[in-house]
Amino acid sequence: MADNVERWRAALKRHPPGHSDRSYSLSNLAISLWDRFRQQGIPSDLDECIELDRAALLLRPPGHSDRSYSLNNLAISLGDRFLQRGVPSDLDECIELHRAALLLRPPGHSDRS
Repeated sequence: MADNVERWRAALKRHPPGHSDRSYSLSNLAISLWDRFRQQGIPSDLDECIELDRAALLLRPPGHSDRSYSLNNLAISLGDRFLQRGVPSDLDECIELHRAALLLRPPGHSDRS
């Protein structure tokens, strides 16, 4: 798992701010950190994951084809942090982000489930 995180860290370095693929590198590193958090329970992995999810979402403004994925990923990470730490604002934001993602995936959308 550590190798996977380091591989995505290296990929992010190859996609500096302004690079067209930066949001994907941010998202992939966030997913790797989330996976490691789920396996090892290291709180700092989840915190970094959330920071990276937020950064990826900023690069996927309304109208971006992958915005719903970023909204969903950030919501999942915040939901996990709420379960770990019990901070109500994490749950509130999680629900808000999931609702926003659902609006981008109306009934019948292949990714709505």
